[in-house]
Amino acid sequence: MLIEVNSNTYHEHFPADPHQFISRPFIELNSGKAERIVRLIDDSGKAVIGLVAGINNGELQSPFSAPFGGFHFLKENIYISEIDRFLAYLQEYVASQELKGVEIILPPDIYHSTFNAKTISSLIRRGFQLKTPEITNWVNLLQFKGAFSQKNSREYYRQAIRNGLFFDQITETKQKMEAYDLICQNRAKFDRHIFMTFKDIENTSTLWPVDFFKVSTNDNRIAASAIFYRNHSDICYAVFWGDNEEGRLLRAMDFLLLNLWNYYKNMGFKYVDLGISTEEGHPNEGLLRFKESHEAESSLRYKFFWKVQIQ
Repeated sequence: MLIEVNSNTYHEHFPADPHQFISRPFIELNSGKAERIVRLIDDSGKAVIGLVAGINNGELQSPFSAPFGGFHFLKENIYISEIDRFLAYLQEYVASQELKGVEIILPPDIYHSTFNAKTISSLIRRGFQLKTPEITNWVNLLQFKGAFSQKNSREYYRQAIRNGLFFDQITETKQKMEAYDLICQNRAKFDRHIFMTFKDIENTSTLWPVDFFKVSTNDNRIAASAIFYRNHSDICYAVFWGDNEEGRLLRAMDFLLLNLWNYYKNMGFKYVDLGISTEEGHPNEGLLRFKESHEAESSLRYKFFWKVQIQ
């Protein structure tokens, strides 16, 4: 069966995090967004799988405040029978705690494709229901050659060069706030919710580096901006980006993205996680097309839920 353990005991079993959204510092920073945090391991022997989750409104959630959550594990080539057993124990735990159910969003495959494949198989066979998968995008920097591969994107970048744009990383708080405000205005225009305040981002920057960038005109007006996390050794994460009306005319986003891909490739990153291009499974066709035309590949990010059957 599964037992709840404290943070120290849990991370003695799992000293390494598959990704930082289930790391100890991140969970602790966001613990106020759940009614209670539970850390679950199998007590029948050496723990090889674990789950950190939050309880909200009678439901066990992983994540409870992040793009994705999922499981800790000791190694990717774990026996699938171990995953089957853990999930069976998880269902027993949820029922014994009189919870309504459990919801789990797995990370994209670039984080751990082998473990994901076995987990998805186990979840389906254990009766978990698959919600419509989100389409997630990522850039393979190992294959990126320093220029856009699609003709239209290359031409738009050349237009941006002719428009005299500048790419800069931002370090001053006032400029960071300006970059954040531009993104808020961009998302409001397209009726897309922004789920973090500037203070939230500042707090997160105490855990890992948070990079702010801007594209500006030759008379120093901001035209586009981006915020990225460096929270993984191989993968940087695109938190937010956007442009304004002037930037759209000047091809500021095309200019921004090429500079970003080169920036992170030169830093030694292998991938850029661009997040999802869907909302509750429904595609944002324009956003999806924009990412794919700027070197992004598409794959699926899976969300599963299981509800306790009331006798």
